[in-house]
Amino acid sequence: MENGAVRVAACGGGRDTLLVLLLVLWVGVLVGWLGYLQYYAAKPGVGDHADVRWPAGTTLCATPGRPALVVFLHPACPCSRASLDEFGRLAERLGDRADLRAVFVRPPGVPPGWEQTGLWSAAAALPRVTVVLDEDGLEARRFGVATSGCTLLYDGRGRLVFSGGITPGRGHAGPSAGSEAIVRWFESAGAPTAAAPVFGCPLLDRADETSETKGWRR
Repeated sequence: MENGAVRVAACGGGRDTLLVLLLVLWVGVLVGWLGYLQYYAAKPGVGDHADVRWPAGTTLCATPGRPALVVFLHPACPCSRASLDEFGRLAERLGDRADLRAVFVRPPGVPPGWEQTGLWSAAAALPRVTVVLDEDGLEARRFGVATSGCTLLYDGRGRLVFSGGITPGRGHAGPSAGSEAIVRWFESAGAPTAAAPVFGCPLLDRADETSETKGWRR
C-alpha cells in the first residue's frame, strides 16, 4: 500500500515538473518574441542615398522657387500607413508653403492597378497632396530612395535639405526627429540639412516578397 502511494506521489511530482518546464519554455518564447518585435520596430531600412539636388530627368513636377516635400511609398507596406499619417499631419502644419507629393512605387512584374490599395486611397484623400505613380521604381532610383516612407524636402532652389523617415519607429505614428526637422526648416531660415532613419519595406519588393504584407492588401 505504501509503495503504491509512493508511486502515485512520484507520478504527480513528475507531472508538476513537466508543467513547470513547459511554463518556463512558454515564457522564454514569449519574451524572445516580444524582444524581436521591439528590435524589428526599431530597425531602419537601408540603401537610401538621396541626391543632394533635384534630379535631372525626373517626371515629377516642382514649382520653381517653391519647396517640395516628397514621400515615397510601397502600396502594400502596412507600416507605411504611419508614415502617410505623419505626412498628412505635416501637410496640415505646412499649409500651402510647399508642393506635396506622395509617390507610389509599382515594382517590376506586377499588373496595372496593383498599386490601388487602401494606402493609395488614403493618400488621394489628403488635401493639397498630389499622388503620383512610379512605374518600375524609376523615380525612386532617380531620387536615390530604397525604403517605403522615405521623405525628401528640397528647397526652392532644388537643394536637398532633409532626407529620411518621419515616424519614430516601424509602423508607429507620433512625434519624430524627422518631422520636427522638416517643420524646423520651414520655421527657421537657414536651418542645416538634416537626416533621420527610415522605417519601412523595400520599395521594389512585390507584395509576395514583402514579409510585412501577408494578409494586408486593401
